[in-house]
Amino acid sequence: MARALPGLWKRGFSSATAADPVYVIFGATGGIGGALSEQLAAQPGARLLLSGRDDAKLAATAERAAAAAAGPSTVGTAAADPLDPAAVEAVLAEAVARHGRVDGVANCVGSVILKSAHATSFQEFEDTLRINLLSSFGVLRAAAKVMMRRDNGPGGSIVFCSSAVARHGIPNHEAIAAAKGGIAAMALSAAATYAPKNIRVNCVAPGLTRTPMTAKITSSEAALKASTALHALKRIGEPGEVAAAIAFLLDKRNSFITGQVLAVDGGLGSVRSV
Repeated sequence: MARALPGLWKRGFSSATAADPVYVIFGATGGIGGALSEQLAAQPGARLLLSGRDDAKLAATAERAAAAAAGPSTVGTAAADPLDPAAVEAVLAEAVARHGRVDGVANCVGSVILKSAHATSFQEFEDTLRINLLSSFGVLRAAAKVMMRRDNGPGGSIVFCSSAVARHGIPNHEAIAAAKGGIAAMALSAAATYAPKNIRVNCVAPGLTRTPMTAKITSSEAALKASTALHALKRIGEPGEVAAAIAFLLDKRNSFITGQVLAVDGGLGSVRSV
């Protein structure tokens, strides 16, 4: 059940004004989701509902987001399993109940698996698809329903996390490339489907980014060196850099952008490293 955190609610449960953006972030407790939460909370008047599985991690993320707020922002949490369609719909319904509408939704839920196809079990492949692609489909489905039936006219922005590995062949990424490629393809189709309702759908496609999820790679000197060499900028990404791209796509000021897969990858997917 979604709930407010003591000390974080600046203006209670009243509906947001037209100038106050209302955002829902799934996977808010991850590296990119956490950075996005802080960046969006810094927008004056922003209303945020942060979702994840772990109550304690959600509370900590919300505290950091509230501390990053430059003005009277509102931050709340809603614990939910992102693989449960009913739970995802309940999170969006809670946001509408609290703030009257939803302007932007981001799905930062994801996983990493680095194995060749012959070394990947069917269960591992299925789990990778479920965590990445299925969660994104559930968020798309629920967010589209909410954004289409807004009282003040349909519209909104939905952003997903694809990956540079879905655009540029890298060894031992078959499962995650399939899942992330599916997200990008789904987003492009959805952008066409929902454009008449003024709902924008876009993706970011990060390269290797320094987050808790990728710690197994980044904590290995050899693996980090090899990964860094693949990026034209000769470094890996930071969570705030990917979050900034998501925030850009969510922003109402960028309302003429839809159906895009924005690379945030240091050139990994498009520039040959030398």
